[in-house]
Amino acid sequence: MTTADGSTILSKCFAGGVGCGFAGFLTNPCDVIKVRNQQYADVKYSTFRSTAISIFKEESVLGFFKGATASVLRECTYSALRMGLYDPIKSQYSILFNDEDCSSPIVKWLSAFTSGAIGSAIFNPIDVVKVRFQSADANKPPPYTSIPNAFYTIYTEKGISGLYIGTSATVTRAAFLTSAQLGSYDVIKNNILVPMLGFDKESNNTHFIASFIASLVTTTAANPADVVKTRVMNDSNGVVGGAADHFKDILKTDGPMGFMRGWTASYLRIGPHTVISLVMIEKVRQMIGIGSY
Repeated sequence: MTTADGSTILSKCFAGGVGCGFAGFLTNPCDVIKVRNQQYADVKYSTFRSTAISIFKEESVLGFFKGATASVLRECTYSALRMGLYDPIKSQYSILFNDEDCSSPIVKWLSAFTSGAIGSAIFNPIDVVKVRFQSADANKPPPYTSIPNAFYTIYTEKGISGLYIGTSATVTRAAFLTSAQLGSYDVIKNNILVPMLGFDKESNNTHFIASFIASLVTTTAANPADVVKTRVMNDSNGVVGGAADHFKDILKTDGPMGFMRGWTASYLRIGPHTVISLVMIEKVRQMIGIGSY
């Protein structure tokens, strides 16, 4: 399918998958630390530093790359789709909101919100597998022997619903994350830096500055849903319940700040991930003849 600028959705998904896949691998160590922070409340995993030290002592450097294959697979599917669908969805919303040049921040945030929700809803099973691999510490046996074994085991034990556990939390997180990440990047770059401050739209400096600011917004907006998602996906026996039950449990047990658990680890992943992925996506889009965001 060809979009308004003459490029195809597939080519835009390709650019998104390349940029996010590369960023996902590089930032996997921080993702492992973040998941442990959010899943466990004990001293060993209470802070970014203590979690990193515990993983290194008990699991060596390899511990930081648990779930890396699943993480890259997730980025090359879920993120490829959410990044690739952004432009065509934005074109449709621009018609709905009578915004011919697609410049409205509302249109940009809403478009990114929608593309993130669609991508995560479709590829939730990969997210489940990734979180399960990353959550297992050295005192527990590996949950599965491989990614195919993980899919097979979860499906055998829980059916298709087991692969889509935590979908509501995942979709919520992805929608807010993509809106805060890609939507804010577009707004910061094309509504502020370029027209107001005279930055060059195609400059690497412009891409870096816009993505860095967007990374701060993204981490804060996505963290609450991320904490809930991690708890739900690791609650394989349904001890607490669904996303709403975990939300209430976190609020009761840890208070509002419980939703900010793992923020530092989350930023140390999302921050570099946002900058690396967006800058790389822009370069790949330029290389294959697609205009930048």
